[in-house]
Amino acid sequence: MKKILEWTLGILLGVFILMRVYYALTDDFRMGNISYDMPYEKEWEVAALSSSEEQKLETILNQPYTYMSKGSQTYVFLSADGRYVLKFFKFKHLRPALFVEWLPPFGPFKEYQEKQRSRKKRKLFGIYSSYKLAYEVNKEDSGLVFVQLNHFGNKSRQVTLFDKLGIKHEVNLEHIPFVLQKRGKVFRDVLDELLQKGDVETAEKRIGQVFDMYVREYRKGIFDHDRGIMYNLGFVDDVPLHLDVGKLMVNEAISEPDVAKQDLASMGTKIKEWVQRYYPKEYDRLSRYIDNKIKSI
Repeated sequence: MKKILEWTLGILLGVFILMRVYYALTDDFRMGNISYDMPYEKEWEVAALSSSEEQKLETILNQPYTYMSKGSQTYVFLSADGRYVLKFFKFKHLRPALFVEWLPPFGPFKEYQEKQRSRKKRKLFGIYSSYKLAYEVNKEDSGLVFVQLNHFGNKSRQVTLFDKLGIKHEVNLEHIPFVLQKRGKVFRDVLDELLQKGDVETAEKRIGQVFDMYVREYRKGIFDHDRGIMYNLGFVDDVPLHLDVGKLMVNEAISEPDVAKQDLASMGTKIKEWVQRYYPKEYDRLSRYIDNKIKSI
C-alpha cells in the first residue's frame, strides 16, 4: 500500500509539473479555447463594412500575426508591421466547464448546471456588450478597426497565426469571434519615456489628453469600469485610446458634472501615485497640473 501511495503521488506530481510547463510554454492557447459553438445572436451583429473598409480589413489581415500576450479576457497577437493587434476571446473562461456539462441533468445537479450556465452567459454577454458599445459609439477612442462577435453568418476571412511556440496556424475566421485594434503604447510607458528625458511639459500634455478623452466619453454616457488607467490606456501617434475596452458600459449618471469630476479625481489619484513612486521630483508639478486640469473641466 505504501508503494502504491508513493507511485500515485509521484504520478500526480509529474502530471502537475507537466501541466505547469505546458501553460508556461503555450499560455494554453489552442483553437478550442478561442472557439465556442454558440447560436447566432442578432444583438451581436455590427454594421456591414463598405467595400473600401472591407478591402482595408483584408489588407490588414493579409500578414502574419505573432503571439504577443494574454489578458483575463483575450489572447493577443501582433501584426508583422507592428501596427495592429488581433484579439481572440478566451472562451475557456466564458463557457461552463466540462465537468458541469457532464453532470446528470436532474435534481441538485441540474440546478447547479443552470446556475453555472447563467453565470457564464452573463459574463460573456457583459464582455460582448462592452466591445459592441466601444465599436459603435466609441470607435476612435478605442482604436477599433473591426469586431466580429457572432460565431455564425460571418464572411470567410483567413489569417496566419504563430503561437507562443512559433507553430504556424492557418485560421478561417468565419466561425471565430475576434477583435482587430490599433496597437498602442501603454500610458505608463509613454510617461516613463517622457519623464526620463525630463520632458515634463509633454507629460502634462499627455495627461491632459487622457482627461479630455474621458470627458468625451462621459458626455456620451460611457463609463470605463476598469480602473487600470496606467496600463489599460495607451497612445497611438500621440492620440490616447483604450487598450482594453472589455469593461466599458453605459452609465447615464457619469454625464452629470459632479459624478464625472469625482471619477476624474479617482483617475488623477492613480496617476499621482505612479508619479510619486517613480518620479518623486516631478510629483509636485504634475500633481498641481492634474488638480488644475480637473478644476478647469
